[in-house]
Amino acid sequence: MEFILIVVGVVTLLTTTVLYMYLVDEEKIEPYYPTTAQRGNFWDAETKKFYKWDELMELKKQREINND
Repeated sequence: MEFILIVVGVVTLLTTTVLYMYLVDEEKIEPYYPTTAQRGNFWDAETKKFYKWDELMELKKQREINND
């Protein structure tokens, strides 16, 4: 029984992958590109606070300027 489930899973995975590649190749659908936008909060060890990505990058720039 487990063997049948494994075979069905592998066949489904392969079928989905081949179908996706075909549809992208034929330009029926656009390929998926993950966004590069950072989500969530990021920890800064020096200030011991959470920051959004853009705020953290600004803080990094300020530190680089202050260290020079």
